[in-house]
Amino acid sequence: MLQSFRLVFPVLLAAALATITLPLGAEVVERDHIRVELVAAQTAAVPGQPLTVALRLEPDKHWHTYWINPGDSGLPTKIQWSLPAGASVGELQFPFPERQSLGPLTNYGYSGEHFLLADITPPADFAGNTFTVNAEASWLVCDDVCIPGDAPLALSLPVAQNAKPSRWAAKLEQAAARVPKQRMLPAQFEIADGALRLQADAADFAGASVKFFPETQEVVNNAAPITERQQGSLVEFNQALSDYYDAPPDELAVVFVIDGKRAIRALAQPAIAGQMVDLSAAAPVGASAADSDGGMTLLLAVGLALLGGLILNLMPCVFPVLSIKAIAVAQSSGQSAGHRRLHALVYTAGVVLGFVALAVGLLALRAGGEAAGWGFQLQSPWVVGALAYVMFLLGLALHGYWSFGTRLMGVGQNLTEQDGARGAFFTGLLACVVATPCTAPFMGAAMGYAVTRPAFEALTVFAALGVGMAIPFLLLGFVPALARALPRPGPWMDSFKKLMAFPLYLTAIWLVWVLGRQVGVNGMAALLVGLLALVCAVGLWARAGKSAWVQLGRVAGLGLAALAIALLASPLMQTAPAQAQATATSNTPVASEAYTPARLDQLLATGQPVFVNLTADWCVTCHVNERVAIGTNAVQTAMSDAGITYLKGDWTNRDPEITALLEKYQRSGVPLYLLYSGRSGEAPTVLPQILTPGIVVDAIDELSL
Repeated sequence: MLQSFRLVFPVLLAAALATITLPLGAEVVERDHIRVELVAAQTAAVPGQPLTVALRLEPDKHWHTYWINPGDSGLPTKIQWSLPAGASVGELQFPFPERQSLGPLTNYGYSGEHFLLADITPPADFAGNTFTVNAEASWLVCDDVCIPGDAPLALSLPVAQNAKPSRWAAKLEQAAARVPKQRMLPAQFEIADGALRLQADAADFAGASVKFFPETQEVVNNAAPITERQQGSLVEFNQALSDYYDAPPDELAVVFVIDGKRAIRALAQPAIAGQMVDLSAAAPVGASAADSDGGMTLLLAVGLALLGGLILNLMPCVFPVLSIKAIAVAQSSGQSAGHRRLHALVYTAGVVLGFVALAVGLLALRAGGEAAGWGFQLQSPWVVGALAYVMFLLGLALHGYWSFGTRLMGVGQNLTEQDGARGAFFTGLLACVVATPCTAPFMGAAMGYAVTRPAFEALTVFAALGVGMAIPFLLLGFVPALARALPRPGPWMDSFKKLMAFPLYLTAIWLVWVLGRQVGVNGMAALLVGLLALVCAVGLWARAGKSAWVQLGRVAGLGLAALAIALLASPLMQTAPAQAQATATSNTPVASEAYTPARLDQLLATGQPVFVNLTADWCVTCHVNERVAIGTNAVQTAMSDAGITYLKGDWTNRDPEITALLEKYQRSGVPLYLLYSGRSGEAPTVLPQILTPGIVVDAIDELSL
């Protein structure tokens, strides 16, 4: 086996190296207390397709640059572009800033590494081999003194028909997520008693921490304290006027920052008499919603996680892996009590380690600015494809087509204790990974709490979730009466083992379908070719004998398996969010519209009741709820009678706007069901994660009360 691995390792290494994206960037220019350069989100320029280019600025520690509105002093960064003939460039995009106080002054700007972005489109008929962007950047970098600076910059990219993400892609995506999105929403202001009074209403604000930055200059005193009041989705800000205030502007450009993660840009209009809502009875906002845990404590979160993990065993997505464990449990009925306890503990360790590893990955992504939540790994086509391979191979092993994997699964007929322990640990890990498409009752609140807490508390909650999932097998290992109730091993085990292969095959088929929804039919076909290659590899590996031809066949089989793995690194595996969003409404038993914050705000502004369903193709719980509850005649009739608009948000691939809505209601994953009455300032009803027609109909009936 070691010799075969040495032979196939170069093939695997070559496939991995083929997917590596080389670093990309222009020469870094150093000036007083700052470094600047041009960077791009892709490794090449594609004629006719927009390319995100950014001015990267990295001031020294304690130094900063400025936003569009610099505040009481300073100047915004500017850039003049010089592009090849026929190329076009959009406006320079500024992420929302931070407040910077210096004595009696307050400025708006950026410290540390930051990016100002622009979309540049090469002409569709560009014929050159290299696309070169030239720019002249100017800035003001300040600490206790300010130093103006400028530099000529250049960025050259090869021209190609396809482009891969560059090493800057992730950081530019994070910066783009912080660029305020222009929204049409009810916003008005008035000037009275030497202060600005600003009100805005948006569904995004309900239950969130909302701060504002004035983009229009010389209206407010930037250093003056801000009084904030909030009632449902309506927020109000009061701040003293600037010393330079002259007359009310025709409109006031403002940026609202939500939970410190994303922002909305709006144009507030002068209020008509009587238009402003009286919020004087609402207490000023003290702590942000992001700091509030809704009364949840660590002890309560751990208890909910234990209960949610236990219920997770009943969810349909976990059944395939539990079928493997059921075989091992049945075989263990004839073994010693010590052996059963060891298996139960090792299985528990596998489940807990799996959940902790997922938590570490989730927290790391969120710390890096990624909009990630429960099930984040299944938003990657590579992970979905790899799981399809694993499920298919395990099914073949249970059917007896090969024997190499049985040792790892712990389902062989002559296992030693060591092999069985390995199998139990592996099954625990796999059960954790496969469980992520499902969300059980009580899990949502516990995980929503966990992802907002320090790392130790978050890992504790996720570990409790793993312990809860392992409870049934701990009971079988440590309660002799339960162990005695198990059937004795016998010839029936072989038939049972083959029967249990079919849930694994069905899971592989489901994963192939999910991948097709993520990347399209070409990527799905590539995965099916990979599965065929694995079948050939298994067949060659299983041949008996030690002749040179057999050994060569085994090497060829491993080579085909390497080809199957390499297919996962194919460009066909790139996610297609636009396509997934476009088809989101086609895979549902009822008519729906695609969810966007703008569409939700538009409906609520007209008093329209709305039902929001946040779902994903890989979420089994979501599909079950849609079939047995949302799609029933009773629910559809109730929605129609109440005049409810149905919005469906597809989280199959990453979507920061959907992630933001999940976080607003302390959820880290789908499903999430929100029922809005349409009445101004009224928070939505959050429905349970497991639905019945009666639950939905009762919630709709309560709207009229």
